[in-house]
Amino acid sequence: MSESYQKKFYNGCYPESKYYLGSIKANEYCSCTIKKLSEKYSDDDIDKITKQSEEIQLESFNFASDFCAKLVD
Repeated sequence: MSESYQKKFYNGCYPESKYYLGSIKANEYCSCTIKKLSEKYSDDDIDKITKQSEEIQLESFNFASDFCAKLVD
């Protein structure tokens, strides 16, 4: 995933995560999640997934959020 896509994901992730986790853990969680997604998906993959239903998006991205949530718990 390109740096610009990573920034978009981070900007979408951090504000809400900060509310629940605090700033340090939110940064760790969002950075981890983006790293995991970047390892698996290209920008084209992300574009295709985000045009799908919310259910498909969750199925596609949950592996990263679940993995990273355990790290910051």
